[in-house]
Amino acid sequence: MDESAFELLNTPGLPQDHSIFRNGGVQQVELWIYFPDARCAEYRVAGVPAAARVVRAVVQASGQQPAMCTVASGEWQVSRNCIAESLRLAQCAPFQKLPHGRSSADVLIIDGLRLLALIAKDPQSQAWATPGQLAKIEWTEAAAAVDPRERKAILREASRSFLRATGKKEDGIVSRYLNRPVSRSISALLLRHPGVRPLHATAGTALLALLMLVAMIMGGADGAIAGALLFHAASVFDGVDGEIARATYRTSAKGARLDSLIDAATNLAFLGGLSFNLALRGQGEAALAGLAGILVLALGLWQIGSRSQSLGQPINFEAVKVHLRRGRPNSLLTNLIIWLTMRDFIAAACATAVVFGHAAETLYIFLFCASGWLISISLILARTRSKLQQFRQNSPDA
Repeated sequence: MDESAFELLNTPGLPQDHSIFRNGGVQQVELWIYFPDARCAEYRVAGVPAAARVVRAVVQASGQQPAMCTVASGEWQVSRNCIAESLRLAQCAPFQKLPHGRSSADVLIIDGLRLLALIAKDPQSQAWATPGQLAKIEWTEAAAAVDPRERKAILREASRSFLRATGKKEDGIVSRYLNRPVSRSISALLLRHPGVRPLHATAGTALLALLMLVAMIMGGADGAIAGALLFHAASVFDGVDGEIARATYRTSAKGARLDSLIDAATNLAFLGGLSFNLALRGQGEAALAGLAGILVLALGLWQIGSRSQSLGQPINFEAVKVHLRRGRPNSLLTNLIIWLTMRDFIAAACATAVVFGHAAETLYIFLFCASGWLISISLILARTRSKLQQFRQNSPDA
């Protein structure tokens, strides 16, 4: 690239801590993105072609599309999926466009592979969108000579980084250290296929829940153990739909609501199946405790669902956790209570207890804990009833 392009970037008075796209003095710089070859541009980085990811990031940072995104060597027959994803994510598909009437002083040519690596370090940040950062990843002949194995390593690490960023800060200890590593591996495998959507993973969780219920109903200690293990498997797999949604920018309120409903149904199915299993094995008192626990749980879920619907918000079955975390730093004891009452821990604890022959005790403990949870839910909802009344008064339909 001509040195005059760098002169334009370093124009006196240009704030170096501002995006070159947003600074009025540099908007005339046209951005071109080069990938070494078509394989790099089309590589599915956490479910999205690398070229489409980079184009989206540029548009998000600048509000305008790059003038061109192409490859430095070989032919690139841009896939339909790459075009479709770029249109979905950035409302543009600037692939293989030829520049017209622009001098080299008007152009900044960026190494798309290195830009992708910068974005992947912190997908939520736009720290890369500064003149200084972009000058460091200018396209050079050396970039075209990078070994193919190194290119693939960069793309794979970018995929892992984007998937790591799909975790939630609210994750419990079991989810963070046990479930997430497994679910991310599953997500990575599924995201290799262009047609995979979050709904497919949600359906997978529902299928595991159905198999769990069938195993429980079949009866016997083996059925209870198989069902408990499938319950924990459903808890692990439950993270996949969210990871796919966040990795591919397909999150939606409707998807979150469906996921919450599947979670609630899975919990109820586990308790009902285990109660039925124990009843078949002659443990009627434990089965009754399980049924009582189901009624208590259902009552609490109904209260939360009704409140969420009244506020026009997505259903959130973790009201106690949300309330405890709101507006103040948590003590170790508060965090411990939150972790021990989260679904990931409960599923792992129940599966472990049933596998080691304590199915009846599991239902007794559940009834006790569910009763405490219902009391907490009722108190929290009662304390926040004034907010609901205020919401209704301020509603345009009121």
